[in-house]
Amino acid sequence: MNTIYDMKKNLFFIPSPISLTVLFGVLLLVLVGNTHPINAFENAIEYKFVKKWGGAGSDDGQFLRPHDIDFNKEETSLYIVDRDGSRIQAFDKDGNFIFKFGEAGTDDGQMHVPYGIDIDTEGNVWLADRANDRVQKFDSEGNFILKFGSEDGKPSEGEGKFDNPRDVVVRHDLKYVYVADSKNHRISQFDINGTYIKSIGKLGNKSGEFNLPTTIEIDSKGNFFINERGNERIQKFDSNWNPLLMWGGKGSSDSQFCHIEHIALDKYDNVYVTDPQSDPGCSQQPRVLKFDSEGNFITKFGGTFGKEDGQFQDPEHPAVDSEGNVYISDRKRDDIQKFAPVVETSSSEAILNNSTTTTNLISQSSSQQVDTPTKKMNTNVLSEMAPKLANTTKKIDVKAWDELFGN
Repeated sequence: MNTIYDMKKNLFFIPSPISLTVLFGVLLLVLVGNTHPINAFENAIEYKFVKKWGGAGSDDGQFLRPHDIDFNKEETSLYIVDRDGSRIQAFDKDGNFIFKFGEAGTDDGQMHVPYGIDIDTEGNVWLADRANDRVQKFDSEGNFILKFGSEDGKPSEGEGKFDNPRDVVVRHDLKYVYVADSKNHRISQFDINGTYIKSIGKLGNKSGEFNLPTTIEIDSKGNFFINERGNERIQKFDSNWNPLLMWGGKGSSDSQFCHIEHIALDKYDNVYVTDPQSDPGCSQQPRVLKFDSEGNFITKFGGTFGKEDGQFQDPEHPAVDSEGNVYISDRKRDDIQKFAPVVETSSSEAILNNSTTTTNLISQSSSQQVDTPTKKMNTNVLSEMAPKLANTTKKIDVKAWDELFGN
């Protein structure tokens, strides 16, 4: 009997206020965690300098005008185009040199003004070999696989030929390859083996037309984003190349660009833009801008010309890893800078780290779940677009744009 009584006594539990609070916190952690992930950077509006690497030169880890940068799927290698060095170098996330491949020339595996790259889901490296007017494909270690484009290395307007191709992107299912054929003012589509299929667009400023397209990105839904140097804008298309929206215009406001360079997408489909502001009449203060997938301005950083940490001289290409870190190549500084998003603690993390009283836990959780960046700006205002076309800062409906320029 005493044994049974002792067992019942040990099983009998009167929860204390502290234990109730911990239990309540765990329940809230389960309920909140899936809707507001810890340290989500989707709406981050502040970025801090983390580190830089590079410097002018031809040694391993140095650059001569670095251009496009892209991660492999596992993010174990960051491939960086060393444009005037006629090579591609691979680094880890901390800037430690891993290996390199390529040299100047026109033979297979050689390069002349290498420019844009894309790492496909199998780890292959695709290169827009700009001055050779071709695209080359390498395996993950830099071994040549195939090429297509202008066989004589001369610019051409013919089908499947290029004039200064600046970027290449491979669809996630490895079915098609798309090339920004800049000076032909079009996007050319190929199958995965380099067989020409069709071209999209022509020279112009209406929706679906291009003026010096420089970057192609594909988002998580299969939509295409194209930025154009000549039109100083970004266009978004669906997976069948139907125009969805555009934004931009020449200027220095938060939704304008001046000598726009290139774009990159993060895992939330936010758009990052390198904007040197280098043309006459612009701010001369280079910067990186961040927009959501609908073209709404979120934030910007940089904005100061210089060689100090966090400053830019001519920001060229961006890349964003899965943690939200932004990597920027600067072709005048000959280096790579890494920036980290400054994110607010999620409500689930606050539950574990703040006051142990139930009242405080409730108030902190409810207030932090509705955090909205104050700098995010809706630019979808068609009524204000028409009279300000030359310097529009609004997101533009493609039909309205076409009506202004005539069908």
